[in-house]
Order: sequence, then C-alpha cells, then structure tokens
Amino acid sequence: MQLDEVRSQIDEVDTQIRELFIRRMKLADEVACIKAQTEDVIYKPDREMSIIDRQSQGMEPSLLMEYRALIRRVMEISRKYQYGRTLQLRDCFPYDYETQMPDMSRLAMLREQVYICDFCSKDEVMAAESYDQIAAWIEAGQADAGAGIIEEIAAGMSDELNLMLLAHGLYINSCRVAEDQQRRLKVVAFTKHLCVRPEHNRLRLVFVAPNRSGALSSLLSMISDYGVNLTEIHSVPFSSGDDWNYHFFIEMSMNLLLPTSRALIFQLSQETQDMRLLGSYECEGDFVNRAE
Repeated sequence: MQLDEVRSQIDEVDTQIRELFIRRMKLADEVACIKAQTEDVIYKPDREMSIIDRQSQGMEPSLLMEYRALIRRVMEISRKYQYGRTLQLRDCFPYDYETQMPDMSRLAMLREQVYICDFCSKDEVMAAESYDQIAAWIEAGQADAGAGIIEEIAAGMSDELNLMLLAHGLYINSCRVAEDQQRRLKVVAFTKHLCVRPEHNRLRLVFVAPNRSGALSSLLSMISDYGVNLTEIHSVPFSSGDDWNYHFFIEMSMNLLLPTSRALIFQLSQETQDMRLLGSYECEGDFVNRAE
C-alpha cells in the first residue's frame, strides 16, 4: 500500500476507537454514579492488574508491552473522569480551607534571614534560632506567622523549611520573589491556616509515591492530564524501619477553587500515600490559572 492508503485506514480505525471510547466513558459514568452511592473507592490497583493480565492473554508477544500500556492508560483516563464525577455527585473533598487571609501581624523568622523581610518592618520581626522554634511559637500563639526562604531560584530548595511545614501542619499563605546580590529568592510566609483565594496561582503539597514500577510516572501523567503545569518537584529521602522511601514535594500552577483542580487533588489524595497540602498562594511567574 501507499502511505496515503495506510493513513486512510488509520483514520478509519481511529474513528472506531473514538466510538468505543465514548461508549466506555458512558460506562465509566455509570460506575461513578454507583460508587458515589455506595462510597466505594475508585482506584483498586489489584483489580486493575488482574484485568490487564486477563486482557493480555493471547496477545502477540511483539505487541504485548504496548497493549498492556494501552489498557493501563485507558484505565487511568477512566479513573480521572470518575473522580471528577464523584465530586459532582457527593460532597467528599478531603480538605478544609478558609477563604480569608489569616492574621500575620506577629511574624517570626530565622535570625539570619530577617534582612530579607518585606512583609512588615524588620524591627517588628521575632528572631528565631530554628524553624522548629518558629513553629513552636506559632503553635503556642506567641507568633501569628513565620516566614523564610524556601528556594534560591535555579540553585536549590530549603528541605528544612519544607520538612518543618510537613512536621508541624503549617501552610504557606504568601510568596514573594526577592533579589539579593544577584540571587533570586523565593520568600514565603506561613501560618497554621490553609487559605485559598481567587488570586492564588500556586498550590504546594507533599506525598509518598506507591512503591511499585511506574508509580511516579503515572502520577506525573495524571497531573498533565488535568492540564496543570508542574512548576517544581524535588524529593527528600526518609527511613521507615529498615525501608527507605521519598517524600515528593511539588508545586503546581493551579487554584484550588477550580473544579478541575479539586478533582486532581482528590485523585492524588486517593492514589498516593501520606499526602498533605502545604499551602496555597500567589507567586510571580508566567503560569497563571486564576479561579473565576
């Protein structure tokens, strides 16, 4: 056959795939409606693997890997649709948040970072020796908020600040980019309240990826499917008994007030381990996605 003839046949197959896809998604909607009533979980990895194994039986060996990848991808897209429908059908979003900015009049910072503060007068800042001390002051009500340098842009992240947010249940509410001797620094303010505003265009969170082949790749593909730009990702190892794993700290260009953003966070909360939101804020940059 000539190339044009092959392309014509591919077009015919793609049309058939489109029709089957629509049919499958209608069935996925039925599944979502039933699970919304029974409150059954959407993601069942053991069942999905069993289906992939069964459907792959008898497939030509030269196409086996590609066929298994296709089935897996179809299931991922189906799950994405079901999470969004589930949020429409019942109130099950797993995180609470406020819409009014918290009080940050009493601010604490590391003593060596006070020089970069422009949230308030430097003379009013409480100087601390460690991030844990800042967290303790906030928990005790001695400070309303803390602030610190979370990133030297293009140079590296502050694991100490990220881990402190995780350990003490604090949230970033504000982010500014400051210039310091030709360095660009990301300076954040954090409190014990998760606040989401229409002008926010960043969401920070942390999770542990399931310990199986392709888990992280699947999670990154999920984020892409929602049309969300991943603006930062870095990992920090931790031990659990004799085993090692990684906390993945990520920042995404999104606003939690948008339905698609809520569906993504809902799905991530169900398909990762130990996920926690670490903040919602507005940040300078090219990636803006504001709530209407």
